[in-house]
Amino acid sequence: MSSFIQEYIDSGVIYNYCIGMLSATERQAVEQMCALHPQLQQELTDTQKLLEGYAALQSKVPAAATEDRIWSTLDNINKENKGDINDLPIINKYSDYLKWNHMLSHMIPQGVPEGKDLQVLRHQDGVTQILVTNSIDVEDEVHHHERESFLVLEGECECHIGSNIVRLGPGGYIEIPMYEHHNVQIRSPRVVAVLQHLAI
Repeated sequence: MSSFIQEYIDSGVIYNYCIGMLSATERQAVEQMCALHPQLQQELTDTQKLLEGYAALQSKVPAAATEDRIWSTLDNINKENKGDINDLPIINKYSDYLKWNHMLSHMIPQGVPEGKDLQVLRHQDGVTQILVTNSIDVEDEVHHHERESFLVLEGECECHIGSNIVRLGPGGYIEIPMYEHHNVQIRSPRVVAVLQHLAI
């Protein structure tokens, strides 16, 4: 092998070509060099095979539970994008409050309620979702048989969970740990939120 060919290989340009680190102009130059020099083309082929083999050895199939969570998250995103009030997604930390605001805009009451205004959105298959418009604090409570979470659509509040305080504004999401005492203090004239209970 000529010293020129060896120096070209040692420069790392072929490796960088294979891992996509070169610009379009640099890639074209490598391809031209490989067309002129069969040894460089062989080095390119060998490097690609080596990297493919390494990738195959390192690849992992996700656990079934992880795969289920991924598909569930994608399903929720699709449902949010559709905006069908009759086919609501489960709220979670990826929920888009602007899309929920749009879906529920016709149901959100005007003005500040005297206390709470509750509208059940869904109550089936162990899932309960309620549109809450609230101007008063939520007293201390604890859940033993369901996971509670909520997504703030409007306003600000503080959620006190044990000794922790979490301040939430529009788009804020929180999941309340089971068996933990918690309360919510309203920090704006009203808070509009989607409250969710998932039966265990």
